[in-house]
Amino acid sequence: MPDWKLRTFEGDIAPEEASCLINKLYSFMGTANIEKALKKHTRALKLSGPIVSEFSLKHKHPWWNALFEVEELRKKGKSIKKSLTPGIKRLVGDAKKIVTLQHFMPQSVKHKYKRDLLGTDRAADYLFEIQIAWHYYLNGNNLEWYEDGQGKRPEFLVKTPNFDFNVECKRISVDLSRKVKRQDFHRLSQEIAPKIAKKDYGGKIDIALNERFQSNQIETTVSDIMSLVNSNNISGTFTTETGNIYLDLQRKSRRSIDASRRYHELCQETSGGSHFALWSSEMDGDKIIDPIEIGIKSAKPDELLNDIYDKAKKACKEQLDETTPGILVCFLEEVYDLQSLGSESGLQIMTCTLLNEERFSHIAAVVYCSEPQMFKSDAYEVFNNQKLLFRNPNCKFSEVKDYPF
Repeated sequence: MPDWKLRTFEGDIAPEEASCLINKLYSFMGTANIEKALKKHTRALKLSGPIVSEFSLKHKHPWWNALFEVEELRKKGKSIKKSLTPGIKRLVGDAKKIVTLQHFMPQSVKHKYKRDLLGTDRAADYLFEIQIAWHYYLNGNNLEWYEDGQGKRPEFLVKTPNFDFNVECKRISVDLSRKVKRQDFHRLSQEIAPKIAKKDYGGKIDIALNERFQSNQIETTVSDIMSLVNSNNISGTFTTETGNIYLDLQRKSRRSIDASRRYHELCQETSGGSHFALWSSEMDGDKIIDPIEIGIKSAKPDELLNDIYDKAKKACKEQLDETTPGILVCFLEEVYDLQSLGSESGLQIMTCTLLNEERFSHIAAVVYCSEPQMFKSDAYEVFNNQKLLFRNPNCKFSEVKDYPF
């Protein structure tokens, strides 16, 4: 069997390189800056409720858990290469890309990444830019970043042996288009879960709404659920004015589950437009005791396609120069599976409508990427995003026609 390796797109990393790469990432970002960001994150965890702290904030930045793990290993004098958790592996992969690509960046871009990669709100956006640049770098192309702060420009220029093309990376936030906003769901979960636990129950609550969920419906929804529980209606589907409530609650029995594993399982199981949360009043290491799972979804479809269209159109118009071939790469936040969207889908129709506009004849292709996931084999692990590429048949630059973007 070949030696185990972590594969970051097409580039392999051996476990022996992990500690060195993490040290180089600390050097680039600034050790003091990383420590400050971790302290700020720790304060946010302490101030937030248990649902948000355990499952929202912890997963909001892909580095936080890994950096805490690295710090703990160093305090105990343990080897990083022998303690490669999934989070540390991803951190090592990101470190490889950043410490390599920073040599090609102007100072303004380096400063931007040093500042924003440690922020909570947009770190995923900038890591996505790094991943896309890494892809073209490994394909043997030269990269030329545009100076930061000089107006609306694409992220970078890819220089192939035969022609150049611009790349604009755009995050599409699913939450802005949803019938149920994430913040409203967290507030609902934070209200209902402790009340259920106080009644000595654990189990599952699923809410199927008829329409959009409004902030002023939180109190009513909590009241509806607690009325059912107080009447000993703890199993089955019940109709309310806003939709259906499915309950599958059981008396607490000290049942424990791995919190992180269950969280990632729910990420895979949850369909588009759904929210979920795990909550427990008691933890035992990485396990939660008698958890409460809460899910919510509206019967009305989200308006994601309209949001994608508007953002893609604006990017093509304002950030991709008509004199140079350009591609738009869209990161679909919180979308994990693109397999059903490649042919005869709303996404395809919307994209073709955009590319059929004559004023966008400089656009060579639009690419959509899912959230990154880890794929395993006996020899290696790959962190990668699913991708869908739609070429523009009307592109005025003939040289890009068959280019393998």
